[in-house]
Amino acid sequence: MTQELSRQSSGHALFTIGEVINRLFEEFPEITISKIRFLETHELVTPTRTASGYRKFTLIDIERLRYILRMQRDHFLPLKVIRTHIDAMDRGLEPPAIGDVTPKPPRGLLSTDTIDESANAKAVRLTQEELLANVSDSRELVQELITYGLINADGQGHFNGRDLAIVETSRNLANFGLDPRHLKTVKSCAGREIDLFAPIITAARSGRNSSSKAEVQESALQISNAILRLHELVLRQLLDEQI
Repeated sequence: MTQELSRQSSGHALFTIGEVINRLFEEFPEITISKIRFLETHELVTPTRTASGYRKFTLIDIERLRYILRMQRDHFLPLKVIRTHIDAMDRGLEPPAIGDVTPKPPRGLLSTDTIDESANAKAVRLTQEELLANVSDSRELVQELITYGLINADGQGHFNGRDLAIVETSRNLANFGLDPRHLKTVKSCAGREIDLFAPIITAARSGRNSSSKAEVQESALQISNAILRLHELVLRQLLDEQI
């Protein structure tokens, strides 16, 4: 939902409150300006303001209003509960199912096979309780991963989609007897691999003909992919020697 809306709003289309009413009226014939202002007062929607003070809504604002109104009409949810849904969506999560209490990561992030290719991995933000709720049978494992520094909350106390993938992968390795205290070696190795090409990225950013951010990111991605491939090949080579 969020990705689609972001694409729709890329043209920066803005709508007056009257235009918003027109777009919502067919589904919600009882919608009024007062109702929208009421929801704004409760910070469920935050339109921008022109220099003269007029409200301007984006397509994302309109779809947010549509969601709020549906939750009220179809499920009789109070605004307090709807606000938790909105907060979850703002953090890149899927809102909890009706009757559930915990937001879920987007479905595309639930597969660890695609986590590195997902542009949403870093955008998704889960609280520690949400992370634990999504891996409820691995609470002790999560605590150990935090202790050994394999996953870390940001300054706001949120974990991202890659943290979730690390938990899932660590659960698989735990089935073979590899605990987080063993896996901290993986982070140490990754840190040394980063040290290999960090000077190249620094030089690209700060040189006389400094590259754009997009070019630097592309170079970093190409190098990291090559190192990951080399790492895989060397690991398989060493594994063959052990078998």
